[in-house]
Amino acid sequence: MNEPHTNKPGPGPGAAGGLERGYRRLLAWYPRWFRRENEEEILAVLLACAQDGQRRPGVEAAADLLKGAARMWMRPRPGQPRTVFAAIRLMWAAALAELGVAITILVTLGSVRGAVLHAYPPAWHAVQVQLLSDAAQAPLVIALWLWMARANGNGRNRGRAAVAVFSGIVCLAVLASVSAGGITYAPADTAAGMVHCLTALAVVFLVFNPASSRHYRTSMRNGSSLA
Repeated sequence: MNEPHTNKPGPGPGAAGGLERGYRRLLAWYPRWFRRENEEEILAVLLACAQDGQRRPGVEAAADLLKGAARMWMRPRPGQPRTVFAAIRLMWAAALAELGVAITILVTLGSVRGAVLHAYPPAWHAVQVQLLSDAAQAPLVIALWLWMARANGNGRNRGRAAVAVFSGIVCLAVLASVSAGGITYAPADTAAGMVHCLTALAVVFLVFNPASSRHYRTSMRNGSSLA
């Protein structure tokens, strides 16, 4: 006797469109280099395994895809030296550090005001302008760090050049703050700035490492546009 036909039907035509869009939105969280090589194959498997009439990704499948995306972002892309990958992660950390600097400035503004007014009242206006200016610039600095992370991830020499110039500006600003007595009047703010400066210097060291330099030269020759 012939076995009954047991193939599981997939989602209907209308449901398939919505389901595919849902899966594509989840796959968009993966790095571009991974999507370029694997997205269509993964999508085909996901649609083939869908339940009859399914219109959107299940919670478990969505969670698995997002966890997979997080794992992919934590890995170097194919051909990328670990020095470059470490530099990119430090750039993300620098963006967070800049956010921390801004928060520290705003949280400690009252204590800094008291210290300056107690030691040298005429200096308060200049100190206040400098601190509030630093806090206001934080979104721009964060965006710049994220852009540099992307540019260096793409193997662009302009990303390396931007890191070198910007790191110099950051460290010079910290030195200026220290020479102006910032370590006395605003120790928390100055310490946060020093951490930011050291992070920037570590990024410079990593992206100008010999192994990293070979990677950038190869990327430029090949016209690489990995993301």
